[in-house]
Amino acid sequence: MIDFAVVFSFAHAIIAILGMVFNLLLAYLAIFQTPRVIKSYATLIVNFAITDFFACMFDFFVQQRLIPSGLTLAYVSNGFCSHFGPTTCYVAYSLMLHFLSHSLWSLLLSFSYRCYILYKPAPTRHVLIFILILIYIPSLFQWVSFLWAQDDPEEIREVLREAFPSYNLTGHTVTGTKNIICFSALFTILHMTLPITPVYICILILRRKIISRLSYQGVNITKDTKNLHSQLLMALTYQAAIPGFYLFSVASYAIGQFGIYNHPALEYFTFSSFLFIPFLSPLASFIFVTPYRRFIKHSFFKLAHVEPAETSSTPHNYTSHIHVIG
Repeated sequence: MIDFAVVFSFAHAIIAILGMVFNLLLAYLAIFQTPRVIKSYATLIVNFAITDFFACMFDFFVQQRLIPSGLTLAYVSNGFCSHFGPTTCYVAYSLMLHFLSHSLWSLLLSFSYRCYILYKPAPTRHVLIFILILIYIPSLFQWVSFLWAQDDPEEIREVLREAFPSYNLTGHTVTGTKNIICFSALFTILHMTLPITPVYICILILRRKIISRLSYQGVNITKDTKNLHSQLLMALTYQAAIPGFYLFSVASYAIGQFGIYNHPALEYFTFSSFLFIPFLSPLASFIFVTPYRRFIKHSFFKLAHVEPAETSSTPHNYTSHIHVIG
């Protein structure tokens, strides 16, 4: 018989560790390898990297299994947090959720920024940091409020024993909310699920405006600068597709919450699917942003003691001057 706890714990460990490494690398590239033309945008890239790094770190620490049962939502933690008790696991889980929600709002801000600077001068780093703080407030509020949704672990165990007598949870760290129809739990559930559709609609609208603007003949920018904007747009579009894993997570959660079907694999799958978001997100910048891709390729060849082939002898002359010919 398959031991789902071992299989999913192993998968979580590998993906989360790789995710942390990728996001640390992305933060380094954003700080030290970003061309001048997108230097202010590097603030948003660093925000992405930090957010996704901590999402992976807390997932690795918690390794959560979600068991819905009626109005009860139970969590079984298989990570290192189990050595520190249920309260530590619950707080870490709350932090993980709030980083995932902040990542979604950050994606919308990134598209908004790319569209804005095609019409107006790029905002300063201080302005971007202020905006990031503003969009972080809902996620911060979610984390704080969700802390009050924790109920007595023994009460949660009793609910699970009655609903799933075949589940052997002896020795496992169990936490949860006995009745999710309370503000602290309900706000988190709604904030993690409802914004996805309107955010995607806004992203599609912004993407269309950016493409239209870049292809407009009246926009006077250098070829290299235009290419860089196109690369960032491709990276953002790729990142916009990644949170589609939200849909798989929400679907697996809803199937159990509404009593359609319950199975350990489905309960583990909910947060395994979530984990792919911060794991895959930095790959967008590695693949589509040429300065980052070139640095990684050259570093790899250097470590492998291989001389890289020169792809171009023409230096890139990035410039940040963008205006419309009247």
